[in-house]
Amino acid sequence: MNKELIFQNIPDKREYKNTTSLKFKEDLLSIFEELGQEYTCLEVGTNHGHTTRILSFIFKDVITLDWHEEPNLRMAKELCHDRNNIKYIEKDVYASSWEDLNLPKYNVSFIDCGHEYPHVISDIKNCITYGAVEQYLIFDDYGQADGSIKNAIKDSNLTISRYIGEYNGFTCKNLSGKEITFVAREGVICNMS
Repeated sequence: MNKELIFQNIPDKREYKNTTSLKFKEDLLSIFEELGQEYTCLEVGTNHGHTTRILSFIFKDVITLDWHEEPNLRMAKELCHDRNNIKYIEKDVYASSWEDLNLPKYNVSFIDCGHEYPHVISDIKNCITYGAVEQYLIFDDYGQADGSIKNAIKDSNLTISRYIGEYNGFTCKNLSGKEITFVAREGVICNMS
């Protein structure tokens, strides 16, 4: 894979807090590079499509859900205009059942939507319910100090198999300019088997 092409116009989390770090993306590429071409990935929380683009190079197919066509899905489609393996779905994942989505069985769930505890719990339950029995669940922002994602994973009895992304002590700024320091690794991968 041509990493220069894959990472072209992709910001780091230090530049734009609502994406994943370049290290997170590189770790995903490294871990799933060979295995991923057999899998479909569901991304819960598209935002502007930075990670969506990376996922489209790693996995056979990507289905991405976001609650706003404008500007999120529009910007993602523009960024990923040269990728033909992404299906974009406008959906408020917390407002109604996922049953109406008629999702194919996906093998990987990338959860990076609402970061409050009830949202993460909801995402985990839905990803498990509608995905393949054996799947990987990937989480961003695991190491944020409030512990919502970490606690949701623990309370869902998921076992972490890998830590990915930036390390404890990593800092970035949110959209209002407030500095956020991570107290654990940026992301984790859990295996459902």
